[in-house]
Amino acid sequence: MDATERLEDTLPGSFAPDTILPTQFYELRKNRNLLQGERRLMFAVLEDAVYCYLKYMDAKSRNRRILYLEVRDWMNSTRSNGLFSYDVLCTELGIDGAALRDALEKRRRRHQSGPLYVGSRRRRKKGATAHAASNSAQQPSENASDQHAAPTA
Repeated sequence: MDATERLEDTLPGSFAPDTILPTQFYELRKNRNLLQGERRLMFAVLEDAVYCYLKYMDAKSRNRRILYLEVRDWMNSTRSNGLFSYDVLCTELGIDGAALRDALEKRRRRHQSGPLYVGSRRRRKKGATAHAASNSAQQPSENASDQHAAPTA
């Protein structure tokens, strides 16, 4: 018994090739292009949501703040009904929705905590040196020693 016969015995049903008419074939090809367009639309919706989240996360105006809050609520929604819900979009596009949500939230928190200074300290004004700073620190102690000295006549 060869492998093909064993496979046919173990799998139920008939595995005869499907026959389709040319009109059916071209209809499938036409629908394939629509799906690519739908996927582009899905990506555009998600891209706009991320853009609004990042741009308006610290907005002061009421309308812009509402845009941010709507996107945040949409991303955090537990209801995933509808073709354009956040979870469905991420699944269809092969994106980890939870990871994207976490990354955006981390970025928001980092942005709200203020600017990050990396690698450099504030520079001193031109002309100010470490020697000048140490002299000003020594002056009070010199003045204190002068007060304890005997008055000269």
